[in-house]
Amino acid sequence: MTGLVIAGPWLTMLGARLMARTATRPSTLIAGRRLADHPKAGFRAVSGLVLALFVGTCALAVITTVVAYDGGSVGDSAQARGTLVDQFRQGPDPTTMLTPADTLTLERISAVPGVTGVATIHVVSDGIGYQRNGQQFGPLPDAVSCAQLANIPALGRCPHGADTVTISPDYGGALVANSRATMATTTWPAAHLSSTQVQRLPLDSIVVGTNGSAAAVERARTILDNAFIQTFAPQTLSEFQINNAQKLNRYKQLASVIILTSLPIAGCSLAVSVAGGLAERKRPFSLLRLTGTPLGMLRSVITFEAAAPLLIAAAVSAGTGLLAAQLFLRAQLAETLQAPDPEYYGVVAAGLVGSLGVIASTLPLLKRITGPETARND
Repeated sequence: MTGLVIAGPWLTMLGARLMARTATRPSTLIAGRRLADHPKAGFRAVSGLVLALFVGTCALAVITTVVAYDGGSVGDSAQARGTLVDQFRQGPDPTTMLTPADTLTLERISAVPGVTGVATIHVVSDGIGYQRNGQQFGPLPDAVSCAQLANIPALGRCPHGADTVTISPDYGGALVANSRATMATTTWPAAHLSSTQVQRLPLDSIVVGTNGSAAAVERARTILDNAFIQTFAPQTLSEFQINNAQKLNRYKQLASVIILTSLPIAGCSLAVSVAGGLAERKRPFSLLRLTGTPLGMLRSVITFEAAAPLLIAAAVSAGTGLLAAQLFLRAQLAETLQAPDPEYYGVVAAGLVGSLGVIASTLPLLKRITGPETARND
């Protein structure tokens, strides 16, 4: 962002020189030469647009890529629809311990027809990192018994001979922007704890594996909901990922709103700049009109002077935002940038049209403030 702001006047000057060099009409030549002489003033009016469009484009590109690779598609699998999760760390007490009464509740759930297994995931951080998709991640916050994990394939698997593993559950798909590499394909690292020690740790979540039938899922959900009062009701992995996809889509809408509103705001600041420039140059424009210059050509000069910085800034900031998104995705998620939806281009185009419309609204001033009386020497 700093580089964009610093380089903005220079880029405006380059664009203005190119416009003057390739001009085929007097209005384009005059506008290009004037912008080339005062690039800082031309860029100053759209500097806010550069930042807003950069941030909006970068955020929208990252979210679009995450949605493209994840976006709830894993939620349609039978494993995701049949695996139920009750999270405790989102509830009022992050240090919930597993009591004998809770053990009886879990036994009731295990007895429900269609339930294939119950796993209790416990809070622990032993400093062990792990790899997924070739990326190194930090310490794993949870641990689970391998005997329990074996009955819930959607959570992953243990290495051969391990009693317990450290695990980083990714219920909603928000941490892995790749639907082809889910928790089910992950082999978690062995933990330096016995299964008995793990059971004594604070409870993070309870995961119930089922055969995917609605009856098994809903009966297990009811038992969990009645036994453990939580802020959020138990959800299946499918529901987690659908909710996550909906959140991502809301973020996309927010980024689109930022872009759509920032462009007309930039147009308004440009309109103020145009009006101020007209007031400062009303005598030269009046002299040009007296020498026979058509009013339409003068309006073209004003339009080109205002539109050129706007379009140059929009193109450069959008391109830089896409580049920043690609660098972030490669560094943090090992993914490749996916092209934004057509909606993005429509939003940018609509914003630019609105900005140009605001600029055009200042052009009637030219006729009113230029004339023989203004050109007179008193």
